[in-house]
Amino acid sequence: MNKKLAALTLTASLCAMLAGVAVAAGDENFERPQGGPTAGMVVATVATAPTASTGADDDFGDWEKETAPEVSDPLEKINRGVFWFNEQADRFVIKPVAKGYDWALPRPVKHGVSNVFDNLFTPVVAVSDLLQGNLQESASDVGRFVVNSTVGVVGIFDVASGWGLDKRREDIGQAFGAWGIGSGPYLVLPILGPSNVRDGVGLVGNYFLLPQNYIDDEGVRWGVAILGGIDTRYRLLDASTVLEQAALDRYAFVRSSYTQHRKNLVENKAAGKAVPAASFGQ
Repeated sequence: MNKKLAALTLTASLCAMLAGVAVAAGDENFERPQGGPTAGMVVATVATAPTASTGADDDFGDWEKETAPEVSDPLEKINRGVFWFNEQADRFVIKPVAKGYDWALPRPVKHGVSNVFDNLFTPVVAVSDLLQGNLQESASDVGRFVVNSTVGVVGIFDVASGWGLDKRREDIGQAFGAWGIGSGPYLVLPILGPSNVRDGVGLVGNYFLLPQNYIDDEGVRWGVAILGGIDTRYRLLDASTVLEQAALDRYAFVRSSYTQHRKNLVENKAAGKAVPAASFGQ
């Protein structure tokens, strides 16, 4: 099968199936679902950051000094170049596609797609908890994945939450942090965005734990990856609109926000505090 045709067929089939769910369930009670770590980072930091309406670089500088940890950024010049590239790619390609996706599909369909990708990420959460010695949480993660993959129809429905198997957001980079491994220099990855050496290595671990990466048909595998990327960007539409007005130097703002967010995740987990999935309201 042609790779492009396979990818489009997969996406269309999934959307058609979920459209049936939308008709059956109705559209009134669906909210934009929970997002990933980046989404939580954006919302958590925008609330306390100075906006562009202040018209003062000093306001952001004061905010950064008061709230952000020190960031090692020896590759700042390169990072800023990649950051600029990411912004252009988002402005002209990724965001318009996500907005079209948001406009074209009913909320229950988008909600179901998001649930599927949240479910596919659960093995990463389970292994991260296991690596941190959180056996009970890891077992809960496995149970959640099994329930939602079967009773929840490949994760379209979040049945597990109603059964007391709560959603959490963990990743391999976070497990490395819990082991005491420092974050290392700040990095901006093409398309993927803010990271650091530790979390960048963690992304490799995440990749090998995602079930969709073991789909035999390359076209289908790429189709799932593209749909997942669209879903991720769709979830960030509201938050990114606020971010665009959050600071005059968006690079420095995102760098500080990301570093603080990851630091908080590691410290909260080390202190024995639960780390729920980030929520925003995308």
